[in-house]
Amino acid sequence: MFTGGRLDLHTGGRVLVMQGMPTLIHSSPTTKVNPVRVWTQNLQHWWRARQDSSGQPQVGKILEKKSLSSVFQPMVELGSGAVFGHEALVRVPRSMGELSFDNLLGAAETQRCQKQLELACVDYAIERWMQERPKGQLYVNISAKTLVQLHESGTTDSLLQLLRKHKLQPKNMGLDIAGYTRIGNVDALVAALVPLRAAGMSMALDDFKASDSSMLVWKKVLPSIVKMAPRWTQGIDGNMESCSVVSSMVRMTKKHDCLLLAKSVESEAELRVMRQLGVDLAQGYFLGSPAADTITTVNLRARAVLGAEAH
Repeated sequence: MFTGGRLDLHTGGRVLVMQGMPTLIHSSPTTKVNPVRVWTQNLQHWWRARQDSSGQPQVGKILEKKSLSSVFQPMVELGSGAVFGHEALVRVPRSMGELSFDNLLGAAETQRCQKQLELACVDYAIERWMQERPKGQLYVNISAKTLVQLHESGTTDSLLQLLRKHKLQPKNMGLDIAGYTRIGNVDALVAALVPLRAAGMSMALDDFKASDSSMLVWKKVLPSIVKMAPRWTQGIDGNMESCSVVSSMVRMTKKHDCLLLAKSVESEAELRVMRQLGVDLAQGYFLGSPAADTITTVNLRARAVLGAEAH
């Protein structure tokens, strides 16, 4: 039976207790039990209790428990090697098994609480960021859909309230906007960003694909940063077509007074090519993995590529 949020396993007179799990009580302490099998069964039972009838996680309950956490991945200036800022990423606890944040986001959309989930993630990110008070910019992920919903419901200020709650200046935070090509009305997104820009926040377009729809959003939103989709980074050292596309984006960003960021930089060769092509910023495992703590300097391997100025 479930009691007190613990899992008690009776194994030959011993009791194994695991906090945060349901309790299984056997009538006889001498009963032979396979503790691994019982623990697995109870873990599955505990997780199923937190899913709805469709097998999806119950997002509302997860938010109530504040189970999610934030980690930070550095965004590095390729010209100087300095840490420009960090992107906040959401992590789902291991107790939820193989559930990814994308799966959780899909469940939130189905359960019509995507806006609540995204705002909660922004809240967690700012709270964790302010505990360290690092230098540079904090970029948080938010969908174009949620931004438009906030605008249309007249609740855009709820986003600014999170900054006031944690005493973070809007000029120190940027929005990493996703899903901007999937909304029907780009003008609605532009309107949603007006009060946020007026407060001092900067904007980034995530996973930019150099398509006609992406270019339309770029021209209307006029972001501070364009973050290239990972496909343009991966294996670029051996792909002339990707080099040509990135070179074109470098020229366009300079023309529009915008910074270009390469995502998913995972090798020395990729970093070298991005720097040679004139890309402004980069992030990826080669430069720094997502972690609970922020960094002030890049690692030694990245420093070797970026030169003595990377300090």
